[in-house]
Formats: sequence, C-alpha cells, structure tokens
Amino acid sequence: MEISERFLQTALDGIHDCINIVNRDFQIVFMNDAASKWTGKSRQMLLGSKCYAELWKESSPCESCVTGKVFSTGEPQQSVVWEVRPGGKKVCIEKFSFPVVDKEGRVEYAVEIFRDITGRKLLEEEREQHRLELGKRIREIRHAYEELKSLQNQLLQAEKMASVGLMASSIAHELDTPLATISGYCELLAEDIQDEKLLGQIKTISDQIVKCQKTIRNLLDFSRKSDCERKLCDIHYLIRNTLSLVEHRIKIHKINLQETFDDRIPPVLVDGNQIQQVILNLVNNAVDALPQGGNISIETRMNPESGALEIIFEDNGIGISDEDKKHIFTPFFTTKEPGKGTGLGLSICNNIISAHKGKIAMESRLGNGTRFIISLPV
Repeated sequence: MEISERFLQTALDGIHDCINIVNRDFQIVFMNDAASKWTGKSRQMLLGSKCYAELWKESSPCESCVTGKVFSTGEPQQSVVWEVRPGGKKVCIEKFSFPVVDKEGRVEYAVEIFRDITGRKLLEEEREQHRLELGKRIREIRHAYEELKSLQNQLLQAEKMASVGLMASSIAHELDTPLATISGYCELLAEDIQDEKLLGQIKTISDQIVKCQKTIRNLLDFSRKSDCERKLCDIHYLIRNTLSLVEHRIKIHKINLQETFDDRIPPVLVDGNQIQQVILNLVNNAVDALPQGGNISIETRMNPESGALEIIFEDNGIGISDEDKKHIFTPFFTTKEPGKGTGLGLSICNNIISAHKGKIAMESRLGNGTRFIISLPV
C-alpha cells in the first residue's frame, strides 16, 4: 500500500493541474505538488485541513463548490469561476470534481482538479471582442455600400432631372417661335373679321397663347443659368412669377393656395433666378405632401426684431418625422419614393439662402403639416 501511495504521489506531482482528494467533511486526504504550491504551504501542513479554508480562504464550503454537488448527486461536476487571490489578483479557475465510491456505491471521496485558465479566458474574450468588432466593421461596410449604391442611384436620377431640365428649356425655345407666329396671325384675323362671335373666339385663342408664352418665358428665365448677379427685386413679383409655373399642378391636385403678402416690404437685393428656384422647390414639396389635396399658404412679412424679410410656406400635409427632420437639409436625403426625388432640393435651397446671408428653418410634425420660414436681409 505504501508503494502504491508513493507511486500515485510521484505520478500526480508531475501534473501541472492542481489535484487534491477530500472526504465528505471536505478534509484534504491527498494533494499533489501543484496544489500545495497554490496554497504556499507544505503538503504535510495541509493534510487533514478543510479544502475551502486552505485553497479558497473561505470559512465554509464555497458557494460555487462542485465537490459538494458530487457528494449530493454522485455525478462528476465542472465549473468556471473568477476568484480573487491573496493580493487582490483576479484569476479564472476551471474546476472539475468526480466521485470515488466504496464497495456499496456510496461516495466516499471526491477528487478535485482545478487549473488557472486566466490567460486562456482573456485570450478567448479578446478573440470574442475582435469577432464582435469585425462584425461591427462588416455591418458598417455593408451600410456604407448600401449608402453608396443609393447615392449612385440618386446621382443617376439627378443627372436625368438635369437632362429633363435641359430638354424642357430646348422645347420652350422651340415652342416660343410658333406661338408667336400663331399670335400674329390671330391679330391679322381679328383685323379682317367683323363677326363678333368669331372675334370673341379669336380673342380667346389669343389670350391662351399669351398665357402659354408667359409660362414658357417664365420657364426659360428659371432654367437659364444664373450669373449670380444680385439686384433689387420685388419679392412678390418673384413669388407670383414662380407660382405661374406650377399653377396647373396646384389645380389638378385640388389644392387651395392662399397668399398673404405685406405690400410694405421694400425691394431686396437677391439673385432672382436663385430665389425663384427656392420658391419652386418649397411649393413643389408642399404639393407632394398633399396627395389628397389640401391647403398651402404663402406669407411675407417683416420681422420687427431682426429687421429681416420672412417668407413663410405652410401646408397641412403629411408632415415629417422627428428622425427625418435631423437630415432634411442633408444632400441626397429624401423621404420620397425611389425615382420621385433626388434629395437635392432642400440642400440646394439651404445653400442658396445661406449664400444670401439668410436662414431657412423648418417646423413639422408627422401628420400635422410642415412650415418653412425663409429669412432674408433687406
């Protein structure tokens, strides 16, 4: 028996894991060299002592003790726990415990094996952190790719819109000449015809031609490249001139347009074409926000505190969510369906008003309409 114990002791002393055997009272009956070094005491001093007192510096069996579960269940147990060593060092311990039974099958002893896996655990946590970080980077790359794809589509749409604008300008030029010819012939016919009924019909044709010519010339003025020259302009003339471009669209959408203009407002030093572009963008946005019809109001007034001219565009349409309001002036951001907006309109408006040393602000609530306020120095 002595040879067997010496043989067992020598064999287990060569193992780097801490190994000890305890009885049902948690008294140490065997311990290898690694376990005794763990406690900092000699093996002879530890035999017969309580394992929880010597190994873990506890006054009673450990709360996470796997050995106690071995004695109660008769089944091998395993756990991984963080322990604080003397000196305050925190270590991660992997514990195993399995039963040694007597002839009657009763658990007589428990073999405890534990090892410090702090290094491995920290490495696993570092790898997990790297995996999470890599996942985050992949998601960011995917998001950037989707944004790039969306930006590409928006740029293509913007290019299409620019082509449409160029084509509209070309068509307007082409239509202006025949309309002028038709108008001239109407005047000649009016001189030769005495029939009042026919004269009335010719006058109706002539009036409609004048209206078409006015719309075409407004379109040409608007589409003409701005030379960025500012001059004193009547803001009400610019607004009414721009509204004539969308008058038909407002009517077919069954929208009621209300104008409240302060006639005391003096001329303002602006680039008329650019200001018309801002007005057209805001009116078109208001129309888009009223798919079932509704009300749009345009008001001009002087702000008594700042002395600035204010132009207020207000609709009772679908409104804008709080989340979207944060990005509303961001280039290429749009709340419209794909193909129905480039996301450039409000960004361009903001740049134009800023270049005029003015400000553009927005107030909106989802489902309760939108209000844009433009402030321009007089």
